[in-house]
Amino acid sequence: MNVACSGGPRCLAVNEIVLRGVVKSANGMIAVVENAAQKTYFLHENQPIYNGFVERITPDSVVFKEHYLDNLGHDSQREVVKTVNAPVV
Repeated sequence: MNVACSGGPRCLAVNEIVLRGVVKSANGMIAVVENAAQKTYFLHENQPIYNGFVERITPDSVVFKEHYLDNLGHDSQREVVKTVNAPVV
């Protein structure tokens, strides 16, 4: 888990993120997400967040690689997919 969390996207936990949209830019896709406090952030592929990173951004979803502790207390990873119903801009 990331220890340094002083604000910004580094403090976003996968389970608290709501995907609001995906924007296509010249440099690739950008995910527009919101946290539980309804603050908006823009995420790019491979960008680290509190308990993982952005693995992939598609026109209608974002795939996060989340770090978590399994039932035996081992550090594990899983993919979490967040989808949006709005079209790509």
